[in-house]
Amino acid sequence: MQRILFTALLAVSFAAAQIPDFKPPTPLFAAVLRNDAPAVAKLLENGADPNEGRFFGFPALVLAVINGNEPMALVMLAAGADAKATDRNGANALMWAAGGERPNARLVSDLLKRGVDANVQNNSGESALTWAMRRGDMEMAARLEEGGASNAAAIRKAVESAVAMLQKSGPQFVKVSGCVSCHHQSVPQMAYAAARERGMRVAGDVSAQQVTAVMAMFKPIREGMEKGTVNLPNPGISVSYSLLGVAAEGYAADETTAAMAMAIARTQLPEGSFAVLPARPPIEASGFTSTALSIRALQLYGRGMEGRVEAAARWLRNAAPLTNEDRTMKLLGLSWAGANVETAAADLLAQQRPDGGWAQLAGLESDAYATGQAMVALREAGVVKPSDGPYKHGIAYLLRTQLPDGTWHVRTRSSPVQQFKESGFPHGRDQWISAAATGWAAWALALSQPKIAAVSSEGF
Repeated sequence: MQRILFTALLAVSFAAAQIPDFKPPTPLFAAVLRNDAPAVAKLLENGADPNEGRFFGFPALVLAVINGNEPMALVMLAAGADAKATDRNGANALMWAAGGERPNARLVSDLLKRGVDANVQNNSGESALTWAMRRGDMEMAARLEEGGASNAAAIRKAVESAVAMLQKSGPQFVKVSGCVSCHHQSVPQMAYAAARERGMRVAGDVSAQQVTAVMAMFKPIREGMEKGTVNLPNPGISVSYSLLGVAAEGYAADETTAAMAMAIARTQLPEGSFAVLPARPPIEASGFTSTALSIRALQLYGRGMEGRVEAAARWLRNAAPLTNEDRTMKLLGLSWAGANVETAAADLLAQQRPDGGWAQLAGLESDAYATGQAMVALREAGVVKPSDGPYKHGIAYLLRTQLPDGTWHVRTRSSPVQQFKESGFPHGRDQWISAAATGWAAWALALSQPKIAAVSSEGF
């Protein structure tokens, strides 16, 4: 019995020792914690030092800002509080004013006027702009940008981490599946090109290896493609995506690419669209996708295909889209064909959600696949600039939803038509659509940055 009692007393003592002591270190901190602005003003009038002491690593000014108490914070600043002081995690008053639970635009403006650097980062590499965008507060983000804040570093980090994951799993997918794909090769290749053009890190050896892998799939069947004696799955999508991917990496036209273009051309229907078996949504299920991608593939590698491109553009112009994939590809296809894109662009812009993202279907949540794809289409069509509100809101959504490993997770809605193979990309059976989403998202983010004058052979 005594042993049980002793053990219980030890447990109580240990528990008590774990309870933090919330005793304020100074009378000023006590008033701040009570959120009592008049008392704080009185103490400061009587000589209290606004920079004395810390409460769990927080300066008194930061606590006032966390409380959203603008009069208290302003009187402390007027009394000499250090506007640049940080908490134990490196976050300053500007970050809390911009991205805390009680954000205050006037305090943000005042702190910026006092010389607080809008781009200072905390110990986790986050800035005030990061915090504002994490809340989806685009008005606050705009205010910070007016004060000099930039998300260029965050975008570069996001793109490079995404590229690194894609380049790691791309070769592995080829190894385990024995084939190449739009989700692990083609879309990532277009993202790599956009990143490389903007001075972002892309492993050149991996890129070259992936081009070789793609072309190695088609060279042995070149003659069959020329004669039409080989059957390929959804050429308007699978073969077109392959051509767009290697084109992004600078692959020159040859007999194999010409044969691939012929294989695509044979699938054009009398109405102008290109045939598709809609079994694997969203990537391989839309006539808009097969038609738009075929337009671009035939432009890049076809010979004498102008009439087919014109017929496809006419079909796209008149067809009514139902999904985000449809809308995105309609805009891309019309843009590539040099047709008017005003109506298609307006339709796609109207689908943007309040969170800044787009959804694959009306009843689904926003995701990185639909969002990245929509942003790329709008940017490639030239209807939005990176500085425009919709694009900036999309950037905020993508930065906010990227996972620490550099990927975006999107749930699959495709039936297991094709046997699943583990590629090493995260997210289990969702990894194929998640890889495509990561490619589109990285591509969209890269397109927000200016191109550089020259790119080194290492892809920097």
